[in-house]
Amino acid sequence: MTEEGSMMSEMPQKTEMPATPAAAEMTEENFSLLALMRFWLFGTFLIVWAALTIFIGLFTDRDWFLAIRAGFPIWGIVGALCIVWYFVYKFYLDRKLG
Repeated sequence: MTEEGSMMSEMPQKTEMPATPAAAEMTEENFSLLALMRFWLFGTFLIVWAALTIFIGLFTDRDWFLAIRAGFPIWGIVGALCIVWYFVYKFYLDRKLG
């Protein structure tokens, strides 16, 4: 009779499948670089949002609703560019395989 510990070691181990095929190929370094890029892109968007809202608010007689409405197209453009840049960088890292 074998020990209970050795029986457990003979059982097949369950491995988790990655959510996407690209996630299976991504190395730990590439994953950390992508997380760092997400951090900086989100920070860039927040800085642009705050600076633009304050700048527009100074010239609209402190009508913050007007500042938000006036800044919305620029926020949309910056947000879209951040998202596009994230996916371009992700594509670059996937191609680099590295």
